[in-house]
Amino acid sequence: MLFLLCPTLSHAAYSVSPLVIDEELSKRDIVTHTITLTNTGSSRVRIYPTVNEISVDAGGTMQSFVEPSMLEDRTTSITAWLEISRARIELDAGETKEIPLTIRVHPDVAPGEYHAFLGFAQGSNRPEAEAKVAQGGTPGTVVRIGVDKVQDQFLRLERFSVERFIKNSEEGSVTYTLHNPGEHPVIPRGEVIFYDNSGYEVASIPVNPDATAIEEKMEASFTGEIPSELALGKYKALLSVEYGDTQTASLHDTSFFYVLPLKWLLIIFGIVLSLAVLIALYVHKKYDVGEEDTGAEDVALYIRQGRTEGKDHDIYLTKNTKE
Repeated sequence: MLFLLCPTLSHAAYSVSPLVIDEELSKRDIVTHTITLTNTGSSRVRIYPTVNEISVDAGGTMQSFVEPSMLEDRTTSITAWLEISRARIELDAGETKEIPLTIRVHPDVAPGEYHAFLGFAQGSNRPEAEAKVAQGGTPGTVVRIGVDKVQDQFLRLERFSVERFIKNSEEGSVTYTLHNPGEHPVIPRGEVIFYDNSGYEVASIPVNPDATAIEEKMEASFTGEIPSELALGKYKALLSVEYGDTQTASLHDTSFFYVLPLKWLLIIFGIVLSLAVLIALYVHKKYDVGEEDTGAEDVALYIRQGRTEGKDHDIYLTKNTKE
């Protein structure tokens, strides 16, 4: 917001608020405000509202009133957009009144900034009050209206990436490439925010910490280090880039990655291997029965040479092909 210095009268027996009305509008926009007048004195005051176009310097300080004859087009002057009652306002001691203000932006107005001063001068008649306003010694409200300010700076995100698997967070990096297709240099700013798998923000790094300008029709690549506080797990990196002087625009992109430190990989491997050995020993002990006693009795077996009538239990040791 641009703050403008408006003239005030320290011994005035009434106050005006707000001191500044600041709006960014487009053609045909309509907005309303309320200006509050309060009689801080002990006697009745008679106040006359006035609407005046003013000029300001680069720092936002009011410099001078613009004479009506100097206005090139009254239909597109800010004074023609401000609708406020010019009727005389009388306030008793301690009384407060609210004065409605309507701003109607002209449809043919040129883009830019416009300034006005709503003066509320005390006097016995309007000419006397207007003379006091012209001298710059009355309370009032400064109105600044920015109309359709053209964005003349542009950026396009060409690439944003983070290494998929990071074995050491101190060596991991995030890279992004920005292209400036416009006609003016652009200084990108913003941050890369890191979220854990639960969606909580755990760390962030600045975008373009050296405030490097990207010249027109050029592109630039930036690299940032992965924060060392990222432990084992899955993360999301959100790139948020802002740019623009008169109007702010932004670019966003996300990338997912895993942090797998080598020492943790070795620990996990050791744990898995230990579990596998323990499971193998358990299974072997449970299902390896060894020699079992079946309870069968020994049967005597007698063997002799010769041939007798065959029996079921006989075993022939010699083969005799003749009777």
